[in-house]
Amino acid sequence: HVGPSSDTTLVLSGGSYLDVRAGVLRPNGAIVVRGGRIVAVHAPGSTWQPATDARVLALDGRTILPGLIDAHVHLTLAGDPIANAAATLRAGFTTVVDLGSAAAGGARLREAIARGQVPGPRIVAAGSWIGSKGGVCEFGGATVATAAAARARAQADLGAGADLLKVCVTGWAADAAAFPDSVELKPDLLNGVLETGRAAGRPVFAHAIGQAGALLAADGGIRALAHTPIVDSAGAHRLRARRTYVISTLVTLTAGPAGDRVRRSFRLLHEAGVPIVLGTDAGVLPHGRNAQELVALVEAGLSPLEALRAATLNAARLLDEGGVVAGGVGEIVEGAAGDFVVVLGDPLRDVRVLERPVLVVKAGRVVG
Repeated sequence: HVGPSSDTTLVLSGGSYLDVRAGVLRPNGAIVVRGGRIVAVHAPGSTWQPATDARVLALDGRTILPGLIDAHVHLTLAGDPIANAAATLRAGFTTVVDLGSAAAGGARLREAIARGQVPGPRIVAAGSWIGSKGGVCEFGGATVATAAAARARAQADLGAGADLLKVCVTGWAADAAAFPDSVELKPDLLNGVLETGRAAGRPVFAHAIGQAGALLAADGGIRALAHTPIVDSAGAHRLRARRTYVISTLVTLTAGPAGDRVRRSFRLLHEAGVPIVLGTDAGVLPHGRNAQELVALVEAGLSPLEALRAATLNAARLLDEGGVVAGGVGEIVEGAAGDFVVVLGDPLRDVRVLERPVLVVKAGRVVG
């Protein structure tokens, strides 16, 4: 359950909160949420007092973080969608990007959650997987063979309520490592989807793990790569120059035979300054275990703060620039969404504390 009503004033009192921009924990007097948004952040010692009907949560000794963002999930895969959504929210991930589902399942789940029919995170939903015949994203034969078919498929996804489009440009990591020049979705088909996205003002994300496919996608204007691509140093710097975001999915990719290549490539991307965003995918990491990706990011070379920014500021910037979430997530400031995950311990020292949240709040409502 998620309650009480977001119209109730909620006060998070005491403890400390993570200022993700400054990278420090700040003593908390009171964070005040009304109408689902933060209306004030008071320092300790403030003379402000809550109204008598406000709900006050005493959080002395605890650390408050903004609700986390997972930019690559598939809530309709690997289990019951409603259970998957609830588990993800309980884990402290209050916003997710659902990067592909059949028959607009992600969009339908998004609407059910928005109406309050089922608990779950705020969903940004892609449509289907747009790929080529015999390719990695051929689910039930749903593929395209011409640019006209690619445009029609993209238009159908948008008509069914998709917030963004998803294309499948290369195979999986093992193929990407063995055949870096291999591209499944040819340029004319990819351009058909990109043109449709641009005309509708919607971003396009790409499954593009091989170097040739990743660079083709970035050069075409793809907003984000759905997985860590396997690239060399020159490729990493080219992605940085194109301002392409990389969604990590390290737990998923490093579980396979190309894991070492993925780790080396991730280090190159990080060193080149490519913006990294947390994502988990589905099928390897169970829904609700999303915070394990934070641990993987640190093990791959990010500092705890960089890993936390991948799940907050960086992810929020990606969604804001893509026009699919108009600001207000990923940090604790006035005007932001009233989304929080509360933990015991210091996440700037050990991100594993995020695997054991003691409280989650979405849009000013405590998640039960």
